Amino acid sequence: MKKIIIRSVLLLGLIIMGDFIVGHALGYITETIKTGGQGRDNYICNECKDAILVFGSSRALHHYDVPILSDSLGMTGYNCGADGCGILSSYARLKMIRERHVPKIIILDLVTGYDVLKKGDNSQQLAWLKNRFDREGMAELFYDVDPSYKYKMLSSCYRYNSSFIKSLFVYLTGYTIEEENMMGYVPSHTKMRSPLRKIEKGAKDIKYDPIKLKYMDRFFQLAEKSHLYVVQSPIWYECDSAKSKEAQIIKDLCKRKGIPFINFTNNPKFMFVDSLFADGKHMNANGAAEFTKELAKIIKKRERELGNIQEE
Repeated sequence: MKKIIIRSVLLLGLIIMGDFIVGHALGYITETIKTGGQGRDNYICNECKDAILVFGSSRALHHYDVPILSDSLGMTGYNCGADGCGILSSYARLKMIRERHVPKIIILDLVTGYDVLKKGDNSQQLAWLKNRFDREGMAELFYDVDPSYKYKMLSSCYRYNSSFIKSLFVYLTGYTIEEENMMGYVPSHTKMRSPLRKIEKGAKDIKYDPIKLKYMDRFFQLAEKSHLYVVQSPIWYECDSAKSKEAQIIKDLCKRKGIPFINFTNNPKFMFVDSLFADGKHMNANGAAEFTKELAKIIKKRERELGNIQEE
């Protein structure tokens, strides 16, 4: 019996030691990657000091042509959007950037399902963030989403279980699918083939997610020293009245705080224009360029009124 206990303790010790060593090795490998999606995340979380920052989901990633925005406003910029990213991820990214830098202009692309509604599994937004768990404020975010992370994060390897194969492959081979050097913006070069439907209907019973609203408010707090613009970028569909009400809580918050809320929903310049979209909810490169030009005009006008951009 005594030998069994000793062997069990030794085995447990070896498992803990192995987890620690492998986890920290994967952490080192992940942080050294400079290319592809991981390299982009590393830049955003560890280095980004650009004046204009865009946050949001895949619609932010594909709709905001940052080179156009940067050229129009005369400032450096970077697109911090990501597929499947909502307000929880946006908050985390801005939190890490604010440790070293105060951006001049912040654009938050609002998607109600990801940012305010009780919809989907919030832990999915944190998958990319597990290797940043030890950064300031991140543990609280994880615990708010799922208290069981208090135990899951005891494992160093767990923090890399969704990315270690890809990270290790890139580290050993140097191979990655290179993205265009577009200041974080990833254009879509596909075109919409056939319309699916013309009305995007909102939920009849709107249920807001208290965790998302908590971190939306914290995102706004982090942006207080910057000029924040909350934007709903175009979609191909027409939105019904119920759909427009889903963002009302954010519209009201923006109004109270004096934050511009710029809504391109049902904009006739973009709605139903097949050539500008990759699918019903995502613009292609042509659409992104046209939308970004329109948005840049609005922001530039306001920034001039505030005295932040001089008349040409």
